[in-house]
Amino acid sequence: MDILLLAIVTYLVIVTIGYAINKYLRMPWMFTVVVLGMVLSGLGLFQGVMESETFRFLSKMGMLFFLSTIGIDLEIEQIRKLGRYIVGGDILLTLTEGLFLALFFYFAFPEFVSHSFLVALIAGIAFGTVGEVVLLAILKEFGLEKTRFGQLALGIGVFDDIFEVLALALVIALPALTAGGAPNTAVQNSVIIVLSLAGIVAATLLLSQVGKFTRRYLESVPSDSFVIPFAIFMMIFSFIYFGARGFENMGIVAAIFSGVAVKQVLPEKFIQQYKKPVFFVANIFLGPFFFLSLGGTMSLGALLTYPLLILVIITISLFSRLSVSYLLFHKILGKRQSLVMGVGLTAKFSTSVVSENLLFSSGLIAQPLYSAIMAAFIILKPIIVGVFSRSLAMTKDTIH
Repeated sequence: MDILLLAIVTYLVIVTIGYAINKYLRMPWMFTVVVLGMVLSGLGLFQGVMESETFRFLSKMGMLFFLSTIGIDLEIEQIRKLGRYIVGGDILLTLTEGLFLALFFYFAFPEFVSHSFLVALIAGIAFGTVGEVVLLAILKEFGLEKTRFGQLALGIGVFDDIFEVLALALVIALPALTAGGAPNTAVQNSVIIVLSLAGIVAATLLLSQVGKFTRRYLESVPSDSFVIPFAIFMMIFSFIYFGARGFENMGIVAAIFSGVAVKQVLPEKFIQQYKKPVFFVANIFLGPFFFLSLGGTMSLGALLTYPLLILVIITISLFSRLSVSYLLFHKILGKRQSLVMGVGLTAKFSTSVVSENLLFSSGLIAQPLYSAIMAAFIILKPIIVGVFSRSLAMTKDTIH
């Protein structure tokens, strides 16, 4: 029953402190829960509960449903229409930031990345992905979401979702490919991972074709039919189960594609009707357990020991984004707007946290680095939201 007490404490913190930071700092409540998990772990409170099988199960389900909602939000059609600036821009932005971070991790703290440049690079790339939800909220507030500036920023954020899936797949494959043992084992593992990923993608593509017929047929189903919500959860669980059959962690990538599949198979009216209930399960019911587990694996002692590590990660992230954004977009947006774009594209906290958590739980990155990366996520958010909002307020007339 202690897990219920933990839930009560968590929800109390969300509706008080979480509400306050969301209102005044425009930060998602999730950050409050991550910090709460770190504090509880540091004080040794609820330690038995957070190490129990029940908590771990709820945390994992929270992660999987959180990822499935990202899949539901993925705009496949919009991604197909993106131009070279968006696709090339996102790849260059993410790889540049990831490379700079990787060089820093590998040469300054090689023991934190298992003395592997590949691990350092994957950790850097995972950190470098964009959170377009924050961008959309701020751009809508200033009425800029349909301007060339807004479409470019959101387009990069949307395409970045695909990049995040690829980064997550690499994170999942990495432990199997870098584990000690016979070369045949690594080859066998890589084949299983590739086949699992190919199967997930093939199933999604197949359902997108089937969806042309199912959407037409399901249009006649009453909007209050109990069949639809059960069908949604059946598809999500099916993708996760069969995705994890060959390689357990591939269920994480399958969770994202399950959301994509749901969106392809069901008519738009049902997506809009049941999107909020699914998000409720993912974010409100199960989400806090997942974000508590993220905070619970952070080390307050490590943060106090390596404060400069956090500062350097933030500095590299901002410098690389501003520099590349200026080089890419100053001709089409202007010098000032290209720098504002760079600030906005530093917004993070999506599947990035899942990727970094998997790297840590697999033993590929050390706790000090994991803790510093998570702290950087938290510290960057109010900085980016504040500076980006203020910059847009000052330049919105020229953007229009």
